[in-house]
Parts: sequence; structure tokens; C-alpha cells
Amino acid sequence: MDNFSNQNQPQKSGSSNNVLKAGLAVMTLLAGGLGYMLFQTKETVTNQQEVISTKVMELANTRTKLDSISRELDSQIAEVQKLGGDITELQKAKTELEADKVELTKSNSRNAGEASSIRAKYEGKIKNYESLLASKEQELVKLREENAALASQNQNLASENSSLKGETKGLAQSAEEAKAQKEEEVAKNKVLAEKVTKAAALRAEYVKVIGINDRGKESEEKRYRAKKLAKIKVVFQLAKNDLTEQERKTVFIRVLGPDGSTIFDAATGSGNFTFNGQELAYTTRGDLNYDNENLYIEMVYNRGGTPYREGNYVVELYAEGFKIGTGGFEVK
Repeated sequence: MDNFSNQNQPQKSGSSNNVLKAGLAVMTLLAGGLGYMLFQTKETVTNQQEVISTKVMELANTRTKLDSISRELDSQIAEVQKLGGDITELQKAKTELEADKVELTKSNSRNAGEASSIRAKYEGKIKNYESLLASKEQELVKLREENAALASQNQNLASENSSLKGETKGLAQSAEEAKAQKEEEVAKNKVLAEKVTKAAALRAEYVKVIGINDRGKESEEKRYRAKKLAKIKVVFQLAKNDLTEQERKTVFIRVLGPDGSTIFDAATGSGNFTFNGQELAYTTRGDLNYDNENLYIEMVYNRGGTPYREGNYVVELYAEGFKIGTGGFEVK
């Protein structure tokens, strides 16, 4: 019995080792499979992260392009407006672009996995914007050339205007000089005319006042009694003057009383005339034909019964705007 037992002991020990080896083999296989699976999973996650990162970068690049186009639009709008061009189309594109930027931000926040389709959607819009910018840049070139030409024309016009102003100033100065010269000539001519007119004026010589009483008797005294003085006769001679026109002349006589006032009575032929721009009263007047032959004149004034007051009287003679002679008498 004991011998039998001792013989089977080694066989059991060998069987246990085999089982242990088989278990270890299975565990090794399981560990290898699990490790492979973990490796595969990690690689997949890494690839997915790389794809997402790439798509996010593509969206960022799209946003960068839109921002760049926005700045170019702003620049073109400012320059076109400064040059006087039409900015309607550019402003419309700018509004659409800002809306696209907002929409891109919303799309990016919703699902980064759709980045490829979003980028494709905006590529067409970006091309349209870039095409518009290129087209407007050509228009800007023309606007710059036109403005440069206008600036050159304005400079030429300014130069011509300056030249014309100089000529106008010169002409104005010449006109002023001509005007001043003409005024000087007019003044000289006026002075000369006045001299000629004055030289041509009548001149009464040998002025005397003869008293006439109520019986018609004349007296050549210088002093007359008031009771005996009914009329006065003013006699004078008009000197020869070749400058005086030979025509009918009017002589005005002013008889000034002791108080300096003019003896005036409309009923006896008194009136008014103009002398040196002023209206003067005259006592009597007479018309005569001047023939430049030392004409002797007599003019009688009848006061109409009103007595002369005591004092000195002055007689003044006027013709054609000039005072041509004076005389006087005394009443006692």
C-alpha cells in the first residue's frame, strides 16, 4: 500500500506544472490582446485629435482670410470715397462679409467636425470677395489717374487764375491810373472852362446911379433927399470882350438897403435868380443885345411911391452867373 502511494506522487506534481504553464500562456495571450487593443484605441484617438485640430485650423484660416478681406474692403471704401467714386457695391459686400463672419463663428462653436463642409462653403464666398476687390482695385487705378489729371488741371487753372488775377490787377491799376488821369484832365478842363467862362463874362464899367424926382428931373448927385427920390436910373457901359458871345443878354440888378436886405417888390418886376448855386432875389432886370461894341446901358427902377429910407444903398449887377459890376448911392 505504502509502495503504491509513493509511486503515484511524482505524476501529480507533473500534472500541476502543466496546468500552471497553460494558465500562464493564456494570461500572456490575453495581456497581449488587451495591449494591442489599447494601442489601437490610443492611435485612433490620436488620429481623431489630429483631424479635429486640422479642421479647426482650417476654420481659423478661413476666419483670418475673412478678416483680411474686411480690412481691404475698409481701405478701398475709404480711398474710393476720398476720390469721389461710388462705394455702394463695396459697402454692400462689407455688410455681407460681416454677416459671414458672424455665421462662421456660430458654425465653429456648434460642430468642429463639420469644418470641411464649412470651409468649402466659404471658399466660394472668399473667391467672390477677392474678385470684387481685384475689380475695384482696377477702378481705383482709373480713379487715381483721373484725380491726378484733375489735380494737374486744377494746378494749371490755379496758375492761370493767378496770372489772370495779376493781369486783372494790372488792368485795374491801369484803369485807376487812367481814371485818375481823366479826372485830373476833367478838373483841368473844368478850371480852364471856368477861366474861359470867367474871361468871357460881361464887365460893367463906369457904373453910376442917377436920381429922378417925381417930375422926371434927373440928378447925378451921390446923395439924394428921400422926398425927392422917386426913381433911380442905373447907367453903365459893357466893356468889349471878344470871348463873349454876341447875343441877347439879361442883366439882374440888386439894390441893397442900409440893412443889407434886397429891395424887392414883385409888382415892380422883382424876382429871383441863381448865383453860385444859391437863389438870390433881384430888384429889377433888363434884356439887351450885346454886340461887343462898348454898349452903353441905362436901366430905370421905379419903386412905386414907397420912400427910400435914410442911409447908404449898394447896387449890384449880375449877368450869366457872374457879378459884373457894383455901384451905390446915399439917401439923406
